[in-house]
Amino acid sequence: MLATVPDMPAGITAIEAVGTITAEDYAEIVGPLLEDAHDQGRRLRILLHLGPRYEGFTAGAVWEKAGIWMRHPGLWHGVAAYALVSDIRWVVDLVHLAGVLVPFPMRVFGDDSFDEAVAWLESLPEDPGEGTASAMGGSRSAPGT
Repeated sequence: MLATVPDMPAGITAIEAVGTITAEDYAEIVGPLLEDAHDQGRRLRILLHLGPRYEGFTAGAVWEKAGIWMRHPGLWHGVAAYALVSDIRWVVDLVHLAGVLVPFPMRVFGDDSFDEAVAWLESLPEDPGEGTASAMGGSRSAPGT
């Protein structure tokens, strides 16, 4: 399940993964979030928390995610910055790899650094991703992985 985290600072959308993520979770939470931001002309600062309660995802979730990006390729431009909070090694590695491909700042934080991730997103300039090819500078692997 994906759930938005309440009480985030203005302009930051935090999502926590609990249990197994399904296609329905992605379609009900992430798709509308991206599409609404696109329709409103605003860019998102996203924090994704894959903590100890995260168990994985279904093949349908991957398919739904790919489908949203294929149907709306311009949605990449709706993301201003992305923070991942996780100690899951393969996820951390994947985000580091993706960082060279996305047009916005992206950083990884250890599972015990949720507040630090929020502070990083808050500290970025008004439009941090504008004109950047990759902004992985300062990113790090999660501790203990």
